[in-house]
Amino acid sequence: MSSASQQSDGRFLSSLFFRVLPAQIFLLVFIGINSMIDGLVGANFLGAEAMSTIGLYTPFQLIWVAVGNVLVVSSQVLCARYMGAGDLERTRAVFSLDITLTVALSVLGALMSFFLSVPIARIFGASPETLSDLSGYIVNRGIGLVPMVLGSQFVAFLSLEGQDKRNFISTGVMLVANVVLDLFFVAVIKMGITGLGVATSLSQWLSMIVGGSFFLTSRASLKFSFKGIRWNESWGMLKIGIPSAMVFFLTSIQGGIFNNLLASYDPTMIAVAAMSTYAVIVRIFESVGKGVAAAGRLLTSVCYGEEDGRSMTSVMKTVFTKGLVITVGASVIMFLFANFIAGLFYSDSSTEVYRLTVMALRFGAVALIFDMIAAVFSNYFQAIGRTLIVNLMSILEGIAATLPIGLLLIPKMGVLGCAITYLAGNAIVALCGPIYAIIYWKRMPRSLSEWVTIPADFGAADDERFDASIHSLEDAANIAEEVHNFCRGRGIDEKKAYCSALALEELCLGIIKDRFEADKKKHTIEVRVVHKEDQDVFMSIKDDCRPYNPKDREEFLNPHDDSPKSISIRLFMGIVKETEYQLALGINVFTVTV
Repeated sequence: MSSASQQSDGRFLSSLFFRVLPAQIFLLVFIGINSMIDGLVGANFLGAEAMSTIGLYTPFQLIWVAVGNVLVVSSQVLCARYMGAGDLERTRAVFSLDITLTVALSVLGALMSFFLSVPIARIFGASPETLSDLSGYIVNRGIGLVPMVLGSQFVAFLSLEGQDKRNFISTGVMLVANVVLDLFFVAVIKMGITGLGVATSLSQWLSMIVGGSFFLTSRASLKFSFKGIRWNESWGMLKIGIPSAMVFFLTSIQGGIFNNLLASYDPTMIAVAAMSTYAVIVRIFESVGKGVAAAGRLLTSVCYGEEDGRSMTSVMKTVFTKGLVITVGASVIMFLFANFIAGLFYSDSSTEVYRLTVMALRFGAVALIFDMIAAVFSNYFQAIGRTLIVNLMSILEGIAATLPIGLLLIPKMGVLGCAITYLAGNAIVALCGPIYAIIYWKRMPRSLSEWVTIPADFGAADDERFDASIHSLEDAANIAEEVHNFCRGRGIDEKKAYCSALALEELCLGIIKDRFEADKKKHTIEVRVVHKEDQDVFMSIKDDCRPYNPKDREEFLNPHDDSPKSISIRLFMGIVKETEYQLALGINVFTVTV
């Protein structure tokens, strides 16, 4: 194996992980923020009864979160795979199919909210005293069901487009609008729980419009085309997305059962209000760990499409080190500030609802760490197509691990039993990943790549690939010799090896000179050359500079430029079989087959 293959330092993937992570967290916190705002305004202006209504509505909301999750997870995985394989046409087809299915299903959900609100309210535990409030809240939240589900798709696709800033803006618009509208409808014109629902729905419409409008611009690489839809991709989307969505469906059932158990334990509904507050806050904090897992899934999907097992291992190393540290930080904050958070909802610290909320939050803070580990394994297995273990983990999390414990503890212990149930359930599911790896290898795994079950023969072997990370002109100047030696060592003819090496050097030098200093940030070029027996040479150049298409450079085809740089690139372009450029996750990706 060439020593040059050891030059890739992993910083590129680590940097990309932290570039993708904020958008993934925002994608998951998208719904939780509105619920938190509703809870804060409702609890402070309407009392604990408002939190009970929000808690009773949550299981129904989770059904549509699940529908959106089927589509957003599967489309992210497929789009990332096709981007990794350089197939922009299929990427756009998945985008168009996703948007079409999302609109159709979310409209169905809105119609159910409008015309079946009373039976839905009864199913999810409304008493005669709370039936009117809950059914009205369902109707008014139904107004925003389409933008809630469709908006989550736009957040995911904006991340793929590298438009994280627009995601932050759209979420900021939602946050500000919901605060202002909640206060106006509830505190000023006294619309009660109805005002909370209307405010949330309007804020979701505004957020979706801000985010989705990007795809109408010329800068978007993902374009909607009804004619371009490949309907046969639907089964693939369902196969990938259902395991993730199953958690939400099963959690919806679980939530309805637990709410009824809590209401039986405490008919005053104080226990339901405390656990509703817990659910709202945990959803915000767990978005950190689940965002880490989703970012890992997204990057792993790209690497899986490229058949790059080494990079998959590098991504998972980042997830289980830096990602875990971030999650632990969120857990510590939630634990230490449990009193403060409960006080935001219930100002009187002497009340029972305040005490129960603090206790539940501290149990939930510990559960966050197990939840992150479980989510990382589940998301990773989704990315690489291991649906059986993902389904098993979903069933355990939704019903099998939690429901028996809850049925045993909640009737006797109330909120404490519910909090213990969630902690124990998350711990059980977190163990599934390591146990699966041991079963997969039929022995104790010996490395991280084995713990994440990457087969030894996946992708190119070490002696079939060359990797390098380039940070400076000096690095770029040395790349030609290294690539030439690799190609010749693989038995590639001299002309192809010489032209490939020189062109790669000139392309890297051009990127550094033209764009490394454009924004005064540190940048990296990641080079990979792969050659398997009796196959073409595959070369990829990735950089994290501003969007730019190397194929459009005039010197590629300029017949009047006789400089050594132009000649080497033109000779190289004369022997290539295929070139492809795309902007994936905000990264310029230029691939060449020679």
